Amino acid sequence: MSFLNDSTLSREVNRPANFKAVNTMMNKPLDENVIGNMNKAVNCIVHKTIDPGWVLDGEEFPDPLAPVHMLAIDKDFKYGKGKEIIAFADGGKGATGKDLKYVKFFYWYDTAKTNVKGGNKTYSYSVEKARTFWGEKITAGYGRFDVLPEVTETTPESD
Repeated sequence: MSFLNDSTLSREVNRPANFKAVNTMMNKPLDENVIGNMNKAVNCIVHKTIDPGWVLDGEEFPDPLAPVHMLAIDKDFKYGKGKEIIAFADGGKGATGKDLKYVKFFYWYDTAKTNVKGGNKTYSYSVEKARTFWGEKITAGYGRFDVLPEVTETTPESD
């Protein structure tokens, strides 16, 4: 005997339409400007990591009023060592009026080159869930990636 018989299927079909609709964040499109800013910020940090003297082009410069925070961990990829980078950005207000954070993964396959590839998906999390996710990643060994070490030039002391 099957649990999916004709009477079960017919009850699903005859169910009122308001039971099928679910109001979720999936119904609201993500802000492409925020996602583009995340891409620019990650690329900027990667370029600055490889070449501290690198100067940004105007189009490559991320929006300074929309900060992007990043975590990274060393990772072995198919063709060598690289980094997995997770970017966090303010996603504005959601459909329910609560603040959102966008989270996107990036993969830097060769740390000697600027070949960073963004993941296919951008996730929207509540602020609390994003903070929990950040904490879990720190515990897992990720470190801050958006803070570059300060370069101080020193001259050798002469006697």
